[in-house]
Amino acid sequence: MILGLLLQGCAATTHTLEPQALDGQQKVLQEDVEAILLGLLLQGRAVTTHTLEPQALDGQQKVLQEDVEAILSPKKALVTVRPGASTYSSDGRPTFVVIVLNSTEESFEFSTEDVQVFVDGEPHKVFTYDELVDAVKRQEAWAVRNQTELSLNALSATMLKKATVLPRAWHGGYVTVGKIPNADHSQDIKMVIRAAEEEHEFLFKHYKAQQ
Repeated sequence: MILGLLLQGCAATTHTLEPQALDGQQKVLQEDVEAILLGLLLQGRAVTTHTLEPQALDGQQKVLQEDVEAILSPKKALVTVRPGASTYSSDGRPTFVVIVLNSTEESFEFSTEDVQVFVDGEPHKVFTYDELVDAVKRQEAWAVRNQTELSLNALSATMLKKATVLPRAWHGGYVTVGKIPNADHSQDIKMVIRAAEEEHEFLFKHYKAQQ
C-alpha cells in the first residue's frame, strides 16, 4: 500500500492525507503554484519550452507518476523524484516532486536543506519554502489581497516543507530550483538527496523541446 502511495503524486504532507482525495486537488494546486512562479518571473521576452528527462542510474527504476516519468531509488529510505511536469516554460523555474519513505526504525528530518542540485557539475540554487513565500508576499503591493492569500495557501499545500519523517511514514512535495543558465543548450542536471543518512543521486537530461 505504501509503495502505491509513492507511485502517485502527493501534496506536501507527512502521512495524514487520504491519497484517494489528492488527484483533483493536487492538479488544481499544482496549476496555482506554476502560475505563482510564472508570475514572479515574467520578463517580457520570447517564451520557449524545455524538457527534463529522467535517467535511471544503477539500482534505480523508472516509474510513472501523474503521466510523468519518475525515478525510484531504494536504499534505507525509498526516494522518488520526477519533474513537476513533462515540460516547463522558459519564463518559469523548473520544479521537481520529491517523495521519501522512511523504511528504517528511526525518525529523521527532511526538507529542501537535504536537496542539492548541480547543472553540468556546478552547484545550483534550490529555493526554500520560506523564500518562495517571501517572493509571493513581495507581490502584495500590486496584487489583490485575496489572490495573494490563495497563492500562499497553494504554496503551503504543495511545496516541500521541513518535517520529521517517522518510521514507515512518507513525506514529500514540490521543490523549485533556479532558472537554468544557457537553457537552450542540452545540459545534465544532477540532484543529490540525503535521507536516513544516505545519499541518493538522480540525473536528468535538460534540453529545449521541439516547437
